[in-house]
Amino acid sequence: MQHRHAVTIYRTSNGPCPYLPHGQWITDVFYADRISGRTYEKLLEQGWRRSGNYFYYNICPGCGQCMPLRVDVRHFCPNRSQKRTIRDNRDITVERIPAVFDTQDYALYRNYCLTRYNQNLTEDDYQRFLTQSPLTTEIMRYRSGGSLIAAAWIDLLPDSISSVYCAYDPACAQRSPGTLSILRQIELCRRLEKSWLYLGFYVPASLHMSYKKNFRPGQIFIRKRWHDS
Repeated sequence: MQHRHAVTIYRTSNGPCPYLPHGQWITDVFYADRISGRTYEKLLEQGWRRSGNYFYYNICPGCGQCMPLRVDVRHFCPNRSQKRTIRDNRDITVERIPAVFDTQDYALYRNYCLTRYNQNLTEDDYQRFLTQSPLTTEIMRYRSGGSLIAAAWIDLLPDSISSVYCAYDPACAQRSPGTLSILRQIELCRRLEKSWLYLGFYVPASLHMSYKKNFRPGQIFIRKRWHDS
């Protein structure tokens, strides 16, 4: 007989919206120190995301700006700008490692958050968010001439990859490392014969998040249904 563990869902207020200047960030949340990739994939299909061992669903009152987005990797075709990003970063090498703590990854993440968001995050903050995982999680490291210029944390799932986070050296911003990382994750999906790359939230009114819609074809989760974008 297979036993199922009960999950307790909490409603939490997380303070101001992290993407837009107004509004409060309200979520339904549950904790799991272990979960199957198939189960999380089903949660992603219903609009859930995870942060460390916490899984959450946005229910901010009067707002529907945070819309989960996924890329149809089998039919994706890069646009002109994305092709240029690939061409301009031909010197970049990529390695995949398990998502364990390493000082160079933390230093890159800390510098990125400090420069971009004025957040001085500790090693504990970093580990709770990105290396503590109930799933199979990896880090994709991007190097130029041996120097670490970007890193992406990804969840490997049965029929998809979920992009958890990407951080990069602000001095290399002209390389469009966020776009490059997504393009490399799409390549990885194809090599591993996955159908989807989940990119987290598309937020039309946020300059930092709106670029995700440029990866087509894809789907956006609106009113509890996936719609072609």
